[in-house]
Amino acid sequence: MCGILDTNCLSEVFGANRPEVGERFFDWFTTGSGRLIVGGELHREFLRGSRGFRKLALELQNAGRMRIISEKKVDTETDRLDKEGLCTSDDPHVIALARISGARLLYSNDKDLKKDFGTKGLIDKPRGKVYSTRDENGMLKRYQPNVHGRLLGNRTLCCP
Repeated sequence: MCGILDTNCLSEVFGANRPEVGERFFDWFTTGSGRLIVGGELHREFLRGSRGFRKLALELQNAGRMRIISEKKVDTETDRLDKEGLCTSDDPHVIALARISGARLLYSNDKDLKKDFGTKGLIDKPRGKVYSTRDENGMLKRYQPNVHGRLLGNRTLCCP
């Protein structure tokens, strides 16, 4: 299964004081059945913004736990989405990455991006699902096995 991590959750996954939700996501792609998908602007943001990510990136890639999607492909799709004005969020590069890679799981706390990721016209077959530490009102959520665990165990959230 493939998942995308939004930059706004980097510290929750690669930081020193991860919440349990972030710890579970980290374990999912480092030792479990998941694979982290990065590429284009999102990959550049990770490299600029997270020392923890930079330390693990090569190890994750060599272990097959992280896949880097062609920067050119993601940037081209991002430009197309921008021109067509299809996204309400300011993260068309994340939607482009999902469309190019086939990843259908997103870890994000960005309200607009979560909405875009669930929009049938942007992400479909299968539809995108969001893993988050914040509810609709921005309140912090604890790890919920029936929600978070089910998402991490869903093997249909990555298309070829």
